[in-house]
Amino acid sequence: MATDTGILVTLYEAYNRHDAEAAAALYAADGTHEDVAFGRPARGREAIAEGLRRLFTAFPDASWTPAAQLEADGQAFSRYVLTGTLQRDMGPIRATGQRLELPGVHVLETDSRLITRSQDFWDSGTFQRQVHGAPSPQGETAA
Repeated sequence: MATDTGILVTLYEAYNRHDAEAAAALYAADGTHEDVAFGRPARGREAIAEGLRRLFTAFPDASWTPAAQLEADGQAFSRYVLTGTLQRDMGPIRATGQRLELPGVHVLETDSRLITRSQDFWDSGTFQRQVHGAPSPQGETAA
């Protein structure tokens, strides 16, 4: 299991291998993950793994590039950029090969070397513009 000084590295390795079970195993049995833009936390390892499996199915080439990480005293923070191509429908969003380049921030709380809570902050407007091809605030269409 990862230590406080390596939880982010281990988490992103699991994400980039598309290993939902390995990522979920980094959480306490009753741990939570919240995509803040959605506002619905996933509780427990199975729910966390299921959410990741859905993401990996829709974006089979999803890749996280972390930057500016900090881990100390049971907390971890990382800026990242998630890239990928929407290749399968994701709920009401129809896949047409849309490219995603989504910056975000992970905030983790850990206890006994497991994640007890994670929050994933990303901009839903940026996501929507990229997957729906809606005009950006500058009047350009997202690629």
